[in-house]
Amino acid sequence: MSDTCASDRPWRLALACMPALLAILLLGVYTRHLPMALIALGGAFTAGFGAFKKFSDYPLAPMLIVTAGMAVSAWIGSLAGNHFWLLAMVAAVWAALCAWLASVEDTLWWIVLQWSIALLVAGSYPGGIGTADHRALLMLCGGVMQLLVFGCFQRALYFDQHTLARSVLRANLQAIRTDFQVHFRLRRYGFYAASVVVLCLVAVHLLGLRYGYWAPMTALIVLKVHTRDTFTKGLQRVLGTLAGCAVASLIAHLNAGFTLLSVASLASAFVAYGLQNRNYSVFTSFITATAVLTVALGGTPEWQAALERAAATGIGAATAISVLAVESWIGDHLHRRGRRPA
Repeated sequence: MSDTCASDRPWRLALACMPALLAILLLGVYTRHLPMALIALGGAFTAGFGAFKKFSDYPLAPMLIVTAGMAVSAWIGSLAGNHFWLLAMVAAVWAALCAWLASVEDTLWWIVLQWSIALLVAGSYPGGIGTADHRALLMLCGGVMQLLVFGCFQRALYFDQHTLARSVLRANLQAIRTDFQVHFRLRRYGFYAASVVVLCLVAVHLLGLRYGYWAPMTALIVLKVHTRDTFTKGLQRVLGTLAGCAVASLIAHLNAGFTLLSVASLASAFVAYGLQNRNYSVFTSFITATAVLTVALGGTPEWQAALERAAATGIGAATAISVLAVESWIGDHLHRRGRRPA
């Protein structure tokens, strides 16, 4: 494949992800069930990022796994959200698993990260069994629609990788088991992830932020093994979020109609797909703009979503950095004491 084709590939994949988003949005407008369509749209948008990931030789594997896990996590989150400490405990387990899997495979880290996000978002909209079933089904439908529509482009995009023979599947499963046996370790990183998520949940619960789930989400995303890496990622996340909130709020504040908001939201999603492996701050700004514009489509004041997302992002980044900074300080202090002569 030429360099030109290789550089165009992310944008071709991004383009292939857009028909499902457009179809879901139009279906919501046509049926007059836009709030439900927006939940499904969130599932489809996230599942689309799986097209850019690789896990086994089957290109659609990340999309399949992340969609199924998001539906289950959304169901659990809707029920656990009725009891704050239950939600905190479940979120801590998801966060620790996410961190531990980072040492096994980047795609596995990304998949469980999306499960954690689905859990946290659903926990902010608690309800009974019916509510949980409803949200999980919508997330599943959105992801499946993205999967089916994108699958129509699969042969052209992936050429000879459009099928996975049974023998190849067995070989892939064996390789995955080997990776787990070799790389999976219960390191301190997982416990840090669980801690920062719980601390963020407590903070936004006390502050009463409606969109407070962005705090634990941000903390889990930016948390790295080393403090400096966490600080860099956190700063990029905050700057990107502020830029995205500002742009989205400006578009919505111009009294843009539903059509313009829809076009802006889809355009922002398209650019986010295409730029995900580029500058992280720029990528985050388009993710944020997509989220705020989508909220505006549902009728919620965009300024509220933008302001609370920015505040929650700052809380999440500051918490992740602080936890690792304290750990580093304690570690250095104990190390210096251990080197002192008796």
